[in-house]
Amino acid sequence: MSQSPYDDEFRAIRYIQLRGQDIANAHETINSDIESLKAQLTGLISGTELDEAEHLALKEHYLREMTPSDTAMHSTGLKTIYSEANQRVCGDIGLATILSTDDLAVVDARIQNHIKEFNDRYALDAWDYAIACGCGLIASMLDLLCVRAPPKPTVSFTAEVDGIFNKQVQKAFNAILPEDLSTKLSDLFPIGAPDSSISSDLVGAAGGVLSPTNHRLRALSHDPILGIIFGIKDMLNGTCTVVQNGQIVVYPSSKGVTDETNIFRLIARMFGHLASDVNAPSAKGNRGMGLPAPFMGLLRMLEGIPVGSSNFGKQIEYMYVNGYDFRQFIVTSIPMTIMEVLMRVFYVAKQVSLGKGAFGETLLDTMPLRLNPRFRMMLALGYGTSSAVNAGKMYITGNILNANYASWMGLAWNGFHSLKWSLYQRHLKLWAGIDKAELERLQNNINSIEALTIRAGSLPVK
Repeated sequence: MSQSPYDDEFRAIRYIQLRGQDIANAHETINSDIESLKAQLTGLISGTELDEAEHLALKEHYLREMTPSDTAMHSTGLKTIYSEANQRVCGDIGLATILSTDDLAVVDARIQNHIKEFNDRYALDAWDYAIACGCGLIASMLDLLCVRAPPKPTVSFTAEVDGIFNKQVQKAFNAILPEDLSTKLSDLFPIGAPDSSISSDLVGAAGGVLSPTNHRLRALSHDPILGIIFGIKDMLNGTCTVVQNGQIVVYPSSKGVTDETNIFRLIARMFGHLASDVNAPSAKGNRGMGLPAPFMGLLRMLEGIPVGSSNFGKQIEYMYVNGYDFRQFIVTSIPMTIMEVLMRVFYVAKQVSLGKGAFGETLLDTMPLRLNPRFRMMLALGYGTSSAVNAGKMYITGNILNANYASWMGLAWNGFHSLKWSLYQRHLKLWAGIDKAELERLQNNINSIEALTIRAGSLPVK
């Protein structure tokens, strides 16, 4: 039989158990002697004759044993214990040797209690499923009733769009970033090379890499989130980073390196330029194509995924050049924002009303920086429900422009983290919690033993 990596520890524990049994046997002997003394004392009191010499000898013996000794208690090192244990404990040894059936039952009960406490905090109950799916259905209804496909980029800039949420977003953007302000921002914050808009601007690029209709999608410097990183890099290097044939390609630009080197001014320049493109009209004064939705440009790399007679990357570009830009992303985000707010309200109310958590602690569990994996899974269910309904909407209408980008993005993000939690992190966190609780229990036992050692220092020791 192969030796356990904890063989020395097991033998040491068994050795200490045997030493404990020896001490218990010694205590029994002492108790027996005490009982004998009590019997003799009873005999004295009752007048029974007692051998005086024997009585005096016993008296001197126990008085001597009860006299405190100045000798310090002997401390045995771990190596010595291992050595003595290997001499006294022979043969194969395992948990079954050092733990009795009752011991194993106690350990199992403690572990089951830890698992119950863990599930109470992290496992979804029936109410959680109902809240998550219910809020997802509410978001789906809002998407069906209040969101419409984006208008063509060729419609007039001031033409009213369809859809309740579409109209509100259009009014907000036109009020915050009117045509004249977009033009001023573009003139005030030029970025040079990253703003290359035609293939001839790129050194060594074949025709068709960029065009005025797709350059904001293909050039990663115009991504609402990644644009700051790629834009600053391209300004400093005089390059333009594009997605081409499923790969990220960096081309030198004829527009050259920017004249600015201060990192904070570069960041400000990128923010200003991106703001100028969000609601910028076309050269003909039409609605045009603003910034793409977040990560939309990167999704063009997925050209290897077939979609009917086309592929995923081409479908993404089709959506963008037909009007699905950052403005439409904001429109689709409204139902999902309402869903997340409602889900947080219902979840906190449920936890507090059922006595499963305090208001403050439960609310913090729903915050992005402290998101409880339990609530993360609820978000994944909510986004999954809304995305399933949205898939039906696209199928029935036969129009991919009816896609709710925010819903699918939320499903991908929360679904990934939920799967990682379910398949990997949950088990690690459970057993890490059990380890911590058991180590704390052992530390408490060690503290108790040390306290007993101090008290035992005043006892008679030979």
